[in-house]
Amino acid sequence: FATLTTPRSTAPFCCSLPVMEDGDTPSDGHVCARHDASDVDESLASKSSRKRIRENGATATATHKISLAIVGCGRAGQIHINSVSQLPGVELAYLIDIDGDKAHALAARHGCKASTELRAALDDSSVDGIIISSVTHSHFALCKAALQAAKAVFTEKPISHDAQELREIVELAEATELPFVVGYQRRHDPNFKELRQRLSDGAVGGLQLIKCCSRDNPVPPLHYLKVSGGIFQDMLCHDFDMVNFLSGGQVPREVYAIGHCYDEAISALGDLDTVLVTLKFSSGLLAVIDCSRSASYGYDQRVEVFGNQGMAAAHNERRHTVTISNSSGFHSAACQWSFPERYSAAYAATLSHFAHLVRAGEPESAAATRRHMDIEAIVSAAELSWRLNSPVKLDSLNGEMRAKLAALRSESVQRSQCT
Repeated sequence: FATLTTPRSTAPFCCSLPVMEDGDTPSDGHVCARHDASDVDESLASKSSRKRIRENGATATATHKISLAIVGCGRAGQIHINSVSQLPGVELAYLIDIDGDKAHALAARHGCKASTELRAALDDSSVDGIIISSVTHSHFALCKAALQAAKAVFTEKPISHDAQELREIVELAEATELPFVVGYQRRHDPNFKELRQRLSDGAVGGLQLIKCCSRDNPVPPLHYLKVSGGIFQDMLCHDFDMVNFLSGGQVPREVYAIGHCYDEAISALGDLDTVLVTLKFSSGLLAVIDCSRSASYGYDQRVEVFGNQGMAAAHNERRHTVTISNSSGFHSAACQWSFPERYSAAYAATLSHFAHLVRAGEPESAAATRRHMDIEAIVSAAELSWRLNSPVKLDSLNGEMRAKLAALRSESVQRSQCT
């Protein structure tokens, strides 16, 4: 996974930003030497700064709108631009992208400022929050700089592929008490929210088994897969978060993963395209996730939850609800083609949730913020399980085991490139 895994960041805070996210073209990773995250006055992320955000948020409904900046105008960034433009009481203040022409063209269309540097938004006291949808490896530095500048933060996942960096951001978000949201949009999907509510209401009794089907479509381009961190970091993290969501925050004690790669180009990266993961919890709950990078029939996302008093399921959304019945059988519409269509409402709802927190000047719950460390541990344990062909207990995931995982990734890439 050497070609897939981003090393611990050593570069300073990047004010000139790469713009690839979710399949967009990566840039050369240029960084701006003029600004470093350590130069940001950490005193800004203090209680007085939180008070300013709360005062601004409290006033937003009466005298002014919440003001947001978006960093990265690739595919994910443009989804967020569209979502923000539809939110009441929210204005788009800045569009920031290393491609200045793209930033200015989009800014002219949406009536906001354009820049190639985040510094302009960080220094603007009227900006309440930053939405980070830039290239994956830039998230850590941008999250850190924005939080230190007393800005609320919404970031696409991952915070970082490095566990220490992720913990640093989580602890900084907790210390500043600023709104901090990571874009696990499935939690805000109407179907999965309803499923979670029904489970909380006891519709199926005590939870015994959760089954998630997660099959992507189409296969992401190779230039994205090379920097994605691999199928565990990039894709299965969503399913681990969904199990956490539906189970009421339970964290597995043991993980076992098996997998295969049918696509030779993906295999050459040391990655997989098909994975099956089982999770075992202290409560007795079991969870199973089947995951694929490709489903020829569309974007396949289903969940089934079995309990001692019944079963609940959330099915795929289809392109329409018409069914034709004739002598050759029953014919209904295909499921949605890919994630932008399937989760269009969820993306908007996730940003609406973020805007609500900014307006209130309040962070997410401690459990919601700290779960990101749990999800990272599950991701790493699952990948390690696959590489060792053995179950992995989460409490065994220490520094030595993480170093072993890094070594196994490197060996895997070398073997793949030699075959």
